[in-house]
Amino acid sequence: MVVVGLSNARAAGEFDYFEKEIRPLLHKHCYKCHSTEAEKLKGGLLLDSRRGWATGGDSGPAIVPGDPEGSLLLRAVSYADDDLQMPPKYKLADHERAALGKWVEAGAADPRDHQTEGKAEGIDLTKGREFWSFRPVTNQAVPKMNPAPGQGENLGAIDRFILARLAKEGIERVDLARPETLLRRLYFDLIGLPPTPEQIDDFLTDPSPEAYERLVDRLLGSPQFGETWGRHWLDVARFAESSGGGRSLMFKDAWRFRDYVINAFNDDKPFDQFIREQIAGDLMPAGTREQQNERFVATGFLALGPHNYELQDKELLRMEVVDEQIETVGRAFLGMTLGCARCHDHKFDPVPTDDYYALAGIFRSTQSLVPGNVSSWVARELEPEPTLKKAIEQHTGETGEANAALKAAKKELRKVEETSGKTGIIVDDLQAEKIGDWDGWHYEQTAQGSKAGLSGNLAQNGT
Repeated sequence: MVVVGLSNARAAGEFDYFEKEIRPLLHKHCYKCHSTEAEKLKGGLLLDSRRGWATGGDSGPAIVPGDPEGSLLLRAVSYADDDLQMPPKYKLADHERAALGKWVEAGAADPRDHQTEGKAEGIDLTKGREFWSFRPVTNQAVPKMNPAPGQGENLGAIDRFILARLAKEGIERVDLARPETLLRRLYFDLIGLPPTPEQIDDFLTDPSPEAYERLVDRLLGSPQFGETWGRHWLDVARFAESSGGGRSLMFKDAWRFRDYVINAFNDDKPFDQFIREQIAGDLMPAGTREQQNERFVATGFLALGPHNYELQDKELLRMEVVDEQIETVGRAFLGMTLGCARCHDHKFDPVPTDDYYALAGIFRSTQSLVPGNVSSWVARELEPEPTLKKAIEQHTGETGEANAALKAAKKELRKVEETSGKTGIIVDDLQAEKIGDWDGWHYEQTAQGSKAGLSGNLAQNGT
């Protein structure tokens, strides 16, 4: 497993913001006059590369990272100066100026460091697919080596690859960890918790050569293993119990997906099956009731993204959902930012816009959103166990009969009232006694002037 460092993770998020919000904005409003593709470059300013806006044009650098007020580009699009207003024929929308300001204030992260001057060339898909991560997996020959005595004559394949690379880089192997150190590492790695003093003592006093292997098997079989390692996948799946992205809608059944992931790790579910269930679990062949329910829950993977369900342009909302699904599938299962190809051929990976919209057609064909003033997700009922299902059906039948009887009684009551021309008297005290005739009702002001009473003789001890 590769763990991305904090700085790399932050950079990835900032670059993602640039690709989804800033690059399309610059392309739409600025590139016609301020890019290498412009027929006539205006003001000597290029905005299609980081070096372009950093060097600036005739008026100097266009952007000062971290300083929106000191950035000429922000002043120009805000029409802050009479002699510097861009675009010259219209003003950017409020949300576009806000996006630019947010980007500059956060440091103006721009992944276009290596963009060259001159006309842009199309991506070479064939060459791009020769990169190592796009090649088919092959079996590499295990390095042959003779470890020093006492350093592990029966080394496994992974150990041999590691030691061979260490030797190639001229790095010496460190000494073996002390037993108590090894134990703490094992506990934190597998269940995320430190060992108790009793568990440390049990391990240190166990002379068996298989003590370590038995402990590994025991920790792998504990419920905490799935809880610890399931967290990492829940991060990949952008798990949350509310939507965000606008009015925050609660995902009241999100816990089912959380438990599905935890159980998948604890049950050692094959990863290829894990993937298929989350992308297309509802389309897989029906198995047992439990399997079918589990697959329905797994498809919650596609429904957990942040969306503005109040968006009134429902076709735009539908495509925003599709875009988020494509982006999540690309990041989770391919390690690629497919969302970039929504607007242009990918600048780094061999993904053309045609491929993006081919995927969009697949996701667009699914039925996932319920339209409305505030849209929502399509919900499916899970199949209950037979005993519970029978109880539900019985309760539904009894409720239906009770509602029918109540409806009939109300109908009969209306007939009686229409025939007699009289209405009944309702009191809230079972001890009340009727002492006079009811002559209708209206409010009367009491002596205190603050309470209303009912006229006519109603009842003694209550009304």
